[in-house]
Amino acid sequence: MDNLYLLPNAEEEVIDSYDEDIMVTNRDGKIIKVTHISGKQYGLSAEDLLGQSVYDLEKKGVFSPAITPLVQKQKKKVVLVQSKQDGRKVLITGVPLFNENHEVEFVVSYSYEVSELLNLQNYLNELEGEMSRVKEELETYREKSFNFGGFIAVSKSMKQVMKAIKKAAPLKVPIHLQGENGVGKTTLAKLIHQESPWKDGPFIEVNCAAIPEAILAQELTGSLEEAAQKLGYFQLAATGTLYLEGVDELSLTSQSILLKAMRDHKSNFRLISSTEADMEKLVANKQFREDLFYQLHVLPIQIKPLRERPEDLSEIILKSIEKFCTDYQLDRTLSNDLFHELLHLEWKGNQLEVKNLMERLVTESESTIITKEDLPINYRSNGESELDSLEIEGQTLTRILETVEEKVLINAKKHCKTTTEMAKMLGISQPSVVRKLKKYSI
Repeated sequence: MDNLYLLPNAEEEVIDSYDEDIMVTNRDGKIIKVTHISGKQYGLSAEDLLGQSVYDLEKKGVFSPAITPLVQKQKKKVVLVQSKQDGRKVLITGVPLFNENHEVEFVVSYSYEVSELLNLQNYLNELEGEMSRVKEELETYREKSFNFGGFIAVSKSMKQVMKAIKKAAPLKVPIHLQGENGVGKTTLAKLIHQESPWKDGPFIEVNCAAIPEAILAQELTGSLEEAAQKLGYFQLAATGTLYLEGVDELSLTSQSILLKAMRDHKSNFRLISSTEADMEKLVANKQFREDLFYQLHVLPIQIKPLRERPEDLSEIILKSIEKFCTDYQLDRTLSNDLFHELLHLEWKGNQLEVKNLMERLVTESESTIITKEDLPINYRSNGESELDSLEIEGQTLTRILETVEEKVLINAKKHCKTTTEMAKMLGISQPSVVRKLKKYSI
């Protein structure tokens, strides 16, 4: 390797092309080269530094410590923080230049004020924080944009479901969806199909509970008889997705038929199955074939019920009210009391039940504000009917019946526009309705 030599008498120096604070000292510590801005940090001009000794400058307190002797002693690059007379700090780096005897002939040093580095560090920290924020926003956008057909995934558990679906969709792996009725298993199956390489193929949905055991094999694989050739679900789903809904509804014999058909038929479709019950428990209880379980239950995805996902429940309630108000061109809003009441209901039918009740509340309410009084009796007080809360003690049967009759009439009048409609709802004649309303001054 060629040795590096500094030519102190050269008319042109490389360091003059840098707008940086660079100094060159010889082995005695004498400053022999500087740049135009050298000395500025110490309150001196570049000319003032030329010919000065770093040892003398250190003694005068211009800076401390001097870097030249440290580089000469260690014979390698040295980095340190140097203090100035005004108390400010300078980060200085010293680099040795060797002669042919591998002795330190010159020391090249360059420095930056620490405050500038701190500003740079602050900028980098801000930039890192901004990048982190952008990544979070992008991730949030991706999670939101991954919804399908109005399917809401606000809760942590549903976001995990969406991530699992996104990861599994491109792979030809059997997926099993497990969850209560109405949680959206079919919607999710369609989402998997739409996000998969088989999206241009058909989506064939099979309700396993609706197929009689006697014709299951024919329905799955088709009929080859010339007189009545018929394509089965396996052929119809070619290059697409076959969705077996409710495979837990199949009898053990039907499960055997399905398993044989799957083994005999060369699959060229994506397979998705679903159950309401836990398949592992069904296998343990000998209600589901273990070999079929291993065929279908390769990638299980569990969907929790709405009562365990309050974030999703509240969003579905509000979105449903908004949708049905738009559909029926009505102005309706839930009262705060009713909204909190709805959040604590069981919702055994999950999304299907929520949407059904919201549509009913929007269309039946005569007031802009929908209140707890508009709830059907079976939804009030966690299903407790008004009869359960009647004061019975000290009252005659006649008075109790009249109280019930009065409440029924008041509720019927809220939901009916005419006495004829009330009569039809209550199963009595219209004159009887008029007479009873007059009796109770309703």
